[in-house]
Amino acid sequence: MLDPEITYLNHGSFGARVVPVFEYQEELKQEFERSPVHFLDRQHYRLEDARKTVSTFLGADVDGFGFVDNATTGIGCVVQSLSFKKGDEILTSSLVYNGVRQLLSRIAGDSSCSYKEFDIALPVLDCSVILQSLVDAITDNTKLLVIDHIASASAIIFPVDEIVTICKEKGVLVLIDGAHAPGMLDLDINRIDADWYVGNLHKWVCAPIGAGFVYASKRQRECTHPMTVSHGYGQGFTKEFDWQGSKDLSPWIASAKAVEWGTEIGWDRIREHNHALAVAMHDALIDAWGVPNISPCNGSMLGTMATVLLPNACPQDMEGCLQFRDQLYHEYNIEVPVFELQGKGVLRISAQLYTQESHIYRLLRAIENLTT
Repeated sequence: MLDPEITYLNHGSFGARVVPVFEYQEELKQEFERSPVHFLDRQHYRLEDARKTVSTFLGADVDGFGFVDNATTGIGCVVQSLSFKKGDEILTSSLVYNGVRQLLSRIAGDSSCSYKEFDIALPVLDCSVILQSLVDAITDNTKLLVIDHIASASAIIFPVDEIVTICKEKGVLVLIDGAHAPGMLDLDINRIDADWYVGNLHKWVCAPIGAGFVYASKRQRECTHPMTVSHGYGQGFTKEFDWQGSKDLSPWIASAKAVEWGTEIGWDRIREHNHALAVAMHDALIDAWGVPNISPCNGSMLGTMATVLLPNACPQDMEGCLQFRDQLYHEYNIEVPVFELQGKGVLRISAQLYTQESHIYRLLRAIENLTT
């Protein structure tokens, strides 16, 4: 449904809806408006069916799967369900999504516990760098690790299996922020076996905005509650998350339609296509600009996004980067995120089925025009 006049290289921010999913959600909204009570009270099976479809797709036990509006809300559900005391530590990485950083800082401040980020300096060319930095950062006071599956700004995939193993050995609870992972990676959340896993469905699954989830392992379900506690409290994990006050349930129900849309094409085909295109565009930018890569050039730590350092002629501070981003949009109809990361200007590209390799050369020409 994207405007064909726009070169859209920013699927990673808010995804994009496909026509069948959008139209199905509109049908749900109309059904609700025709008979709201019937829709919410007597057709609860629709939400249950959607939960089964989506949880199966993600390899997650349906009894530990709850819908929320987005991944950040999911993290809020988890951290506000836990009790922190003075001396406890919440740990994350320096590549944490800034919205999550703010959330964790607030929780730590309210609880008088400590908040700490372990440093991950770019480039990251091997998973062992992340793992060693984590091991060095964990202390006896570390109660909870909140870690990305795919770091938003850098687009780097973290070795979550090994991270979970380390945390279990050290008695640290682990919450994985998988905001970008559903639809980008072939997920098996049960196998990863983190204490909690949250994610978005509106990004790479192409579900409506307002479709996210929180998954709790069997050992954490009893203590995990939605941000809005309502009628289902004390009746089990799914009942609590199914009713979080009066709200529009259409994004959650329609997320199953998005999963089915991708299944018809073949999720493996989608992922393989998008990964190959992201790696090709990543290499094209690095070759054209002669800049160092911040992740392996073979794409082994990338999914369907890639972040590349901007050439020196481009802005290197956040204010300049944002102005440059807007200039690309207004003057060249190119939508791509440009921002500062660890003191340098960077650009992040996304590859989805509608993306073409020619789009990267259109971007290169526009940037050359703006910097010469």
